[in-house]
Amino acid sequence: MKARSPYWPLGLVLLGAGLISGCLAGTSGPFGPQDPAGFFAGLWHGFIAWISFILSLFTEVRMYAVDNTGAGYNLGFLIGMACWLGGGGGGSLHYQKKSRRQKEWDEVARKVEAKVKRDLGEWAQAGDADDWPEVERKVEEKLKAKIREWADS
Repeated sequence: MKARSPYWPLGLVLLGAGLISGCLAGTSGPFGPQDPAGFFAGLWHGFIAWISFILSLFTEVRMYAVDNTGAGYNLGFLIGMACWLGGGGGGSLHYQKKSRRQKEWDEVARKVEAKVKRDLGEWAQAGDADDWPEVERKVEEKLKAKIREWADS
């Protein structure tokens, strides 16, 4: 069996970059005042907007076709960008997971706060004002121990 060249992935990347760069938006492309870019061109330009943006930092490439049909092109561009940004459906699942995690941490915070208040109340009733440095030290030690315990589990 013949071994493959280690350079074939680089060749694929360069070929893909060449194909994509031939379809970038700009003033010197196939679209002009007589033949403006429409919905499907906007869709493509939105989809490759990140590539166009990176190239626009170093070259004269534009992200957006100047000569376009207006609303149709804009809608296509927006949909194309949404493909990269995740649209709306994927974000809502992430938000639900995030809010579930947030609820768990809120519950942990409530438990810690209740315990600290209870212990501080007991220490405040048991001692006088000179005991507060000792109280602070004990609270800090207990919090550190609880945090370590939660982190390990």
